[in-house]
Amino acid sequence: MKFSDLRRVAVTYWLLCAVCVPLSAAAGPYFDYATGLAATPPKGSMYRPDLEAELLKLANGYRAEEGRKPLAASDEFLIAARAHAADMMLNDFVGHTASTGQGFQSRMTAFAMDITRFPSIGENAARDTQKGDADAAKARRLFRQWVDSRPHRKNLVSKSFQFVSTGVIQKGNRIWAVQIFFAAPRQKGLFQ
Repeated sequence: MKFSDLRRVAVTYWLLCAVCVPLSAAAGPYFDYATGLAATPPKGSMYRPDLEAELLKLANGYRAEEGRKPLAASDEFLIAARAHAADMMLNDFVGHTASTGQGFQSRMTAFAMDITRFPSIGENAARDTQKGDADAAKARRLFRQWVDSRPHRKNLVSKSFQFVSTGVIQKGNRIWAVQIFFAAPRQKGLFQ
């Protein structure tokens, strides 16, 4: 058998295996936990696509003020962003480590499998628990937390980010939000 034939067989086998193994089976328990949270908001809460869009608008407005190109909205990490916002809500915290113990890189690996495909990736997380309606004004107050925080502001204006996935969840008059910023994934060949 020629090498080219062997390679064709190997590629065919790899493609068949990739199709047969569902992502969740390969990603593990955190992926299952997160997709469950994102699929069905916890009792008494709801995801807020309108506030997700508002935070994107605010991010792009801030980037324009800083002379940066706008970010494109992406669903790439939408489930991850919503799940982490819901996890923070359920477990009363704000941070980049899930209540289950997975840090940011580990959480993103559960969704992207090979996180090294993304040349740069970052996350902002916050909540607003002040009185008042869960509306655009509350989203602006939450966004201000990111602007006022040096590491979060750095994510907002980074030249290396092209896309953002935003998740917002509301319970009562409180909101929790996560923005995951990333660059376009690298294209990898089959034998790299």
